[in-house]
Amino acid sequence: MLSLILVLLAVYVWQNALKARERARELGHGLCSGAGVQLLDQSVALSGLALARNREGRLCLRRSYAFEVSLDGHDRHRGGLQMLDGRMLSWSLPVTHAQPLAADSNVIEMRRPQPPSLD
Repeated sequence: MLSLILVLLAVYVWQNALKARERARELGHGLCSGAGVQLLDQSVALSGLALARNREGRLCLRRSYAFEVSLDGHDRHRGGLQMLDGRMLSWSLPVTHAQPLAADSNVIEMRRPQPPSLD
């Protein structure tokens, strides 16, 4: 009877891990599409496990996932996210280049005043 319980427990843990990885892949894909970068290999990899408390104070697994992204299709950068209880806690993506100010922007560039000449 004990061996059956252990097998069922192992199947439950395995299914829970697969479900969490699929959720992390969905979150990573959403992050990448929102940031305008490409999620490479369409996959995430578990990079760490830790115990943490959720909002209700219950002890849960905090999972860290790593993935690779491309800014222009010719490069690779690392990204990552952390999940607790099926929710994303934090994420990191590479910084893309800053967008220049639009020509019709209402931002006025301030210039430093020139010191008076002593001529």
